[in-house]
Amino acid sequence: MRRFGGVLIAGLVACAVAPAAPVLAHHTVAGVYDPAKRATLSGVVSDVEWKQPHMVVHMDVKGDDGRVVMWEVEAQAPLIMRSHGLLQDNIKPGMTISSTVCLARDGSHRGYAQSFTVPDHGTVISLGCNSAHSTP
Repeated sequence: MRRFGGVLIAGLVACAVAPAAPVLAHHTVAGVYDPAKRATLSGVVSDVEWKQPHMVVHMDVKGDDGRVVMWEVEAQAPLIMRSHGLLQDNIKPGMTISSTVCLARDGSHRGYAQSFTVPDHGTVISLGCNSAHSTP
């Protein structure tokens, strides 16, 4: 019986801690991206991930040397982006778009979107990486 009680307690602890794992793994925007380092990227969308906790746009951007580099542009959650007017039909692979981003602190080809400019749709604000409204 004593053994059963230990297993029961371990099971209850695991059930209580498991839901917190994604929260602990989630990052703060300011911890990953530098609000002081910004760039405007223009390129062709290769993929769009409408997923939680952030929408992610993959773009092929031609550098100054002519080489094409894949960039990952993270934005607010899909629900927030939709509330700002960016719908799944507005941004698709093959489209040329631009995005003003805060660059990743680690120097990788990643940025956090402050805005997207999409053909036939205009500019959509993402509430950027230095906004009090950015998703933590």
